Amino acid sequence: MRVAALALLLSLASSARATEVVWAIVDSAPYHLSGLGGLGHTVDSLGHGITDHLIRGLATRMPGFKHRLVHLPRTRLWRDMAAGQPLCYADAFKTPQRLKWAHFTSVTPPLRQIVVTRQGTLPDAGEKSLADLLSQVQLHGVFETDRSYGVHLDRVIAAAGPHVKRQALPDSPQLLRMLEAGRMDYVVEYPPAVTYLYERLQPRPKLDFHLIAEDRQADAAYVACTRGAWGLKVIQAVDRAMRDWALQPEASQALLRWMPPETAQQERPGMERFYTERAARSDVE
Repeated sequence: MRVAALALLLSLASSARATEVVWAIVDSAPYHLSGLGGLGHTVDSLGHGITDHLIRGLATRMPGFKHRLVHLPRTRLWRDMAAGQPLCYADAFKTPQRLKWAHFTSVTPPLRQIVVTRQGTLPDAGEKSLADLLSQVQLHGVFETDRSYGVHLDRVIAAAGPHVKRQALPDSPQLLRMLEAGRMDYVVEYPPAVTYLYERLQPRPKLDFHLIAEDRQADAAYVACTRGAWGLKVIQAVDRAMRDWALQPEASQALLRWMPPETAQQERPGMERFYTERAARSDVE
């Protein structure tokens, strides 16, 4: 009895000392898919989206930490992190501004974004320059409020000046219906998100998809944790966990399963290089 009681006390003491990691759940499907119980607050409640698999894979490799999920809009995420609230976000772009209030470690390989248009909006198939599209005032593109599109595309968007329209955009198939109806002429998005939305529409809209010329050197995605003693401790643990997670086949499979077959074939070699290199080195900033 005494041995059992001592073991229980040690377990409770260890749990009390465990550092809590607060994961901000911001993105929608296919990055986060609700589990059977709907929106939950524990790692066990995560579904089978791209970022769900990532957080689960990292959390199981972080001994001495406990984990909690909070569901936030993107606008509040960065405001709270800048204010010093202890948060981690598992699908962030690293930008000079965000480095002022967050630590970063890379977790997801670079993936090129695409321009999505109504069929026939642009005269030719193939790769398009976002700078060129933004210079065509007759074309109406819409970008999501408070979203970074990566360092390269953020520069292109900023250079286009104040006429660039940003607004809240739906994270449901309604986005593609808005595009189809002419509410905008194009949006910029990742192939997995477009695939998920497109496959849930009947009848399916007639759309064209173009790779973006300025995104040939796409940015990796990062876990970002609030800058400070807490955030540094957590991001270093995430970095250690990521080096092991990168060795697991599930790391790339979670991403590849949401890509069109031709995109998956194009992206697979670069993804494999990323995970091989990531397993071999630390990456904390």
